[in-house]
Amino acid sequence: MPKKDKPIPPIDIEHADAFIATLEGRTASSYRYALNKLADFIASTEYAPEHQAPYPVSCLHDDVIWRFDVWLKDQGRKPTTRDAYIAALKRFLIWLDAGDLLSHFQVGKAINRYKAMRGNERHSKTGRAPDPGIPRIVTYYDSLPLPPANTPENKKKRLVLLRARAIVHTLYASAARVSEVASLTRDAVLDGRAKEVRITGKGDKPRMILLTPEAQKAIAAYCRERGKDGHPALFIAHYSTNISDKVKKAGKPLSRTSLWQVIRDAANELEIHQNVSPHAFRHFRAQQLLNEGMDLAVLQSYLGHADIGTTRRIYAPHTELAKVRAQLNRYGKSPQEATESNE
Repeated sequence: MPKKDKPIPPIDIEHADAFIATLEGRTASSYRYALNKLADFIASTEYAPEHQAPYPVSCLHDDVIWRFDVWLKDQGRKPTTRDAYIAALKRFLIWLDAGDLLSHFQVGKAINRYKAMRGNERHSKTGRAPDPGIPRIVTYYDSLPLPPANTPENKKKRLVLLRARAIVHTLYASAARVSEVASLTRDAVLDGRAKEVRITGKGDKPRMILLTPEAQKAIAAYCRERGKDGHPALFIAHYSTNISDKVKKAGKPLSRTSLWQVIRDAANELEIHQNVSPHAFRHFRAQQLLNEGMDLAVLQSYLGHADIGTTRRIYAPHTELAKVRAQLNRYGKSPQEATESNE
């Protein structure tokens, strides 16, 4: 008898499960965990003593973000964990507000109150040094032989491989966020002819991403193989699959999770770190460009960061370390060399 998946218990907050249903993959699971912690906070404190689970959103007020953060700190949660939980709560409140489900206070006021109460406390977050094996994922897909288009099955395999090449080249060239790459359309990239592509980035802000000639070539080959199929998305499914009892139909735009799988498949073959992700391309490319001398302000524009401080905090420490290492390799002497030079 096949094992049945255990049903996921509902979150004890009104509308929370509907919100989680709009998310995918790791984001959905991490946000579910965060909102369950929010329910624990309400249950274990005097925040809403007149209510019992499941808690209505009417029991949330403009102090909920900072009160939740204080509770997390008292629970001994690490600053980075607190940041993640607070990010989930903010996004939940914004979703409620967008659906006219949060009319009794303003989300902006709640966020400002949280910032004011937090004061000068800041969590110093620097990015992890990117995996140097990232470029090998691109060359891995480029090196795979392209099947001949002599059978329907081989035609699908050709499309899947050409799609993978286009995905990794686009990630590498643009250093775009995975959600930005997943949202690309054939019209936007002009089937590979566009060097610059206007997109809607983080925070619904318009920005441009750049494509290298290699990325343009990979996109063009993929689009040429697809022909005029009538599907506007750039990266789509090419066969129907059953995933968690949901049918993904051919022609449906690829999700961020599907793009993640393209990277993970190559990483497994190459025995690269198992947690490598599409976002790792962004970190690798940014660090590479900064190490080679790109101006920090230019890098900020390339990445689409609203604040140059973000760019500096994440990437500058690694660049300084790389410079120190280069100077150490150039001028440093081994114990043997130092002994000989003093004789």
